[in-house]
Amino acid sequence: MNRLLPGFAALWLSLSLCHTSYAAEAFGQPGAQANWASAKKMQVGTFNEKKKKSLVWFTSAKGILTEVFYPTIDTGQIKDSQFLITDGKTFFHEEKKDLKHQVNVKSPSNVEMVNSDKEGRYNISHTFFTLRDASILVEEVVVETFQDGLSFYLLTNPHLNNTGSGDSAFIDLNSFLVKDGATTLRIQSTIGFSDMSVGFVGSSDGWNDLNDNFKMDHHFTTATKGNVATFGKMNIIPKAGKTKFWIVYTMTGEKDLLDNTAAILPDYQGGKADYINSWDNYLNQKKTPSGLSAVEKSLYKRSLYTLKVHEDKLNPGALIASLSIPWGEKQMETPGQKIGGYHLIWPRDLYHVALAMLYSGELESPMNALRFLKKIQYTGNSGHWDLSPRFIPKSGAFPQNTWVTGEDYWGGLQLDQAGYPIHLFYQVFKRVPLETQQKMITEFGGMIRNALTFILRYGPWTQQERWEENFGISPSSFSVATSALKIGAELFKGIPLGNWCQKTSHDWLNKPGDNIDSWTFTTNGQYGDGKYYLRIAGGSSFGSIWDPNDRSDTHIANSSRREEQSRILDQGFLKLVLLGLKPGSDPKVKKSKNLLDQHISVQTPRGRGWYRYSFDAYGEEGQGRLWPLLSSEHGRYAIERYRSGDLTWAQANREVQARIDSYIGFSNSGQMIPEQVFEKNGEGTGGATPLAWSHAEYLKLIWSRDLKQNIENPFN
Repeated sequence: MNRLLPGFAALWLSLSLCHTSYAAEAFGQPGAQANWASAKKMQVGTFNEKKKKSLVWFTSAKGILTEVFYPTIDTGQIKDSQFLITDGKTFFHEEKKDLKHQVNVKSPSNVEMVNSDKEGRYNISHTFFTLRDASILVEEVVVETFQDGLSFYLLTNPHLNNTGSGDSAFIDLNSFLVKDGATTLRIQSTIGFSDMSVGFVGSSDGWNDLNDNFKMDHHFTTATKGNVATFGKMNIIPKAGKTKFWIVYTMTGEKDLLDNTAAILPDYQGGKADYINSWDNYLNQKKTPSGLSAVEKSLYKRSLYTLKVHEDKLNPGALIASLSIPWGEKQMETPGQKIGGYHLIWPRDLYHVALAMLYSGELESPMNALRFLKKIQYTGNSGHWDLSPRFIPKSGAFPQNTWVTGEDYWGGLQLDQAGYPIHLFYQVFKRVPLETQQKMITEFGGMIRNALTFILRYGPWTQQERWEENFGISPSSFSVATSALKIGAELFKGIPLGNWCQKTSHDWLNKPGDNIDSWTFTTNGQYGDGKYYLRIAGGSSFGSIWDPNDRSDTHIANSSRREEQSRILDQGFLKLVLLGLKPGSDPKVKKSKNLLDQHISVQTPRGRGWYRYSFDAYGEEGQGRLWPLLSSEHGRYAIERYRSGDLTWAQANREVQARIDSYIGFSNSGQMIPEQVFEKNGEGTGGATPLAWSHAEYLKLIWSRDLKQNIENPFN
């Protein structure tokens, strides 16, 4: 039973504070250089509501609360919040580093984190949820102790307005208040704090205070303009037993009507049930493929939940790549710098997520995604790319990535991201009634025409392919763009634009001596019999000729290396089949895939995985690891082989099942699918987890198996 009822919190606090001497401003301003939290998330969440009143998102990693976002999904407000534990004499523990962490997924939206002392002296459990009608995050905590004399301190490191510098923290009665401009964070507890302080990270913060002598010696009331932390001793009687309480994080900004000083409730059990119900109701209205095993269905529901969580509320359709910053602990920021991490929108990632949601019975988000794409599409006033000797006006293309406002973050030209909006339009278009199709043509026709015109004028060359690293002619980028032209030929059949699309796509595929195979299929390579598709051709300079048989080299991004183009394998050529440009039985594709499986694939204890390409350097220690999202392409390629008569369904389904099993294996204990996994154990790296694209690929593969057709092929 609880040893301290919430109603006694204020009395306990007043008695405790009577014996505490408080100083004013903390020392150590402006604090240590700010960084972010671990990207290895076990849980992400927000309330599923449409009234735009609950504008807060949360994440959890290493058993604690990590990045919190408000009022948009790309604006971080908290780096992390955790407990520090001590007996005041012999030990001091930091929750994220010193305890054993267990994750219990109770439902798609309800996840419990249980952190245990390795010597069995105490356990701490956390469950996070948000409230329906306000931007309030609630942390349900259960502390269980098995010996007397233990103290628990809450240490929170705010990062208001997407930066760890410039925050000011105050003690305000029995709560903490943190401000940066118009943004305010209030931190309260239903049991109150018996001792409180604020300070600057790296000097006067609570970690440094306790680490010194296992006792709380600092009692500062303000910490102004810096990287600040709040520190409060939880009002728990130091006797063996169990205490349940709630920590409440209230976010308000310039446009909020909520009074940030609102009284805390006695408990939030009803709010937790409301949160869970909001997601159960949503998921129960969506489609689920037949014949799923229990574990497949569990990951399916968790994945669909995760994709929806990654959509902004004030900007519907703005689907970000991940609620994480890859290797966040190492992302050191300069004062005022806003690190985008992966909480940005890439048209490519958005397409994959929206397609997976579409097949799962969600039409609203894909339609809103099209509206977001329309908003961010470049116009005649958007300038140009000067890629001498290429001078390319931006009109009709799309940004490399953006904030939810549509503001550019990076500025590269990626041809596939001009094609994917066309694919998404067509996928939605085919699945709505005629009346809605007519409305879609009216609403999005201009966007589609402009994107097609851009591809026709400046494709199939790209400054960056799908991994955002190399220029030239890429089978992957080519496939997206060329199949987009084939879609355009269908949509605008019988008029000049449609004819132009039809002729250009045909020529790029078939013109003798001047087509995708003559550009990217080498016959004198360094693997096997020397015949296979390259990752990219013409990668030595912007004006290079696309000759797969020359000995030109290509830069390996994130390193100082250059490698001969024929030494670099990747699976971008599978898109030729997956997007309906070649049949699954195509011998050049089959030959190239066999080399992939031999040279850039690893069987891990959790399933087979593939590298992005040979010599990839994007990852820990300058080495790219295995990417789970790629597994879906292999499974769906097997389905395309089945549909072309090259495999029986039993043969294809064996490959599909192996790839589905690998997603289950690669997902962590919170059922989050990583961007990358290690070769030796198949576990996630410090890169983005969850990656929305990874979850989307799992759903795409599940639905492709159910329908016995590759759902990404626009011509199925």
